[in-house]
Amino acid sequence: MDWEEAIRIFHGGISATSLLWFLLVSFGIAVGYAMRWRLLLDGKIGYGTSLMASLLGLGANMLLPARGGDLLRVHYSRVVATVPYADALGRLLVEKVVDLVTIISVGIFSLILLGHTLNVEYRNVLLVVLLVAILLIFLLAITIRHFGNRLVPLLRPVFGFLRQQDFFDRHIVSLIRNLAQSLSLSVTMLPAALTLVLWLSAYALAYIFVGRFVGVSLNYQEALFVLFVGGLGLMIPAAPSGVGTFHASVVSAFILLGRSPAEGLLLATAVHLLFFMAYIVPAALILGHWRLNRFAPR
Repeated sequence: MDWEEAIRIFHGGISATSLLWFLLVSFGIAVGYAMRWRLLLDGKIGYGTSLMASLLGLGANMLLPARGGDLLRVHYSRVVATVPYADALGRLLVEKVVDLVTIISVGIFSLILLGHTLNVEYRNVLLVVLLVAILLIFLLAITIRHFGNRLVPLLRPVFGFLRQQDFFDRHIVSLIRNLAQSLSLSVTMLPAALTLVLWLSAYALAYIFVGRFVGVSLNYQEALFVLFVGGLGLMIPAAPSGVGTFHASVVSAFILLGRSPAEGLLLATAVHLLFFMAYIVPAALILGHWRLNRFAPR
């Protein structure tokens, strides 16, 4: 990496207006996530509570590996809105399926928009891999949907061998059945549409504004491609919030686009830092207020 080039690009940029736009877009992302979480829970949680849960989860995701903040969101929804754990965890798994399909869809769309900007061989290979991946996901979802209940007798002996049959009966069985019921068009259609709109609009704009803030220009097609590759990098568990894996994936995206790796490193660092600042502060305030209310003497 050419660190001197990255520093030079940074000093030549710095746009306060772009930073303000990024903050507005990042709040819009949080609102979108709150709406999606409420949709997934079938309205069992209020808008305000859903927003608090989403901000808490987004902030914790900036620190915990493997998107661990999502589990904190589930716990908050259970405690504050009394949503059963099995229901919340089942819908969280549905959300992960929706996220994965969205990332792949954004990748396919970005490759189509980029046209001949990428190497033709790389582009064709990526398109084939992504199309096969999305087909496999749909086949897996259909299998769980229609044959989920048959997994219970198959998995029970495995947990019995591990001496965890009681845990399996109390938690895993209800989770499998809830997931099988939730993987339907009626449950996933609106959250999936909302997620795709968020990625194609708010997330892409966030990357563009961060790029402008540090002096790295991105058009819409490039922003979508970098967003797609960065999303894949975040799937690899690393703390805090994909440090290293996310940066490597964004740098790789810039190399595939025929652009400077220094620009990729600078953008990845700025994206990670600004999202960290945008979400960790409200998440810390919400967590502190929540814990104080729970343990304060009545």
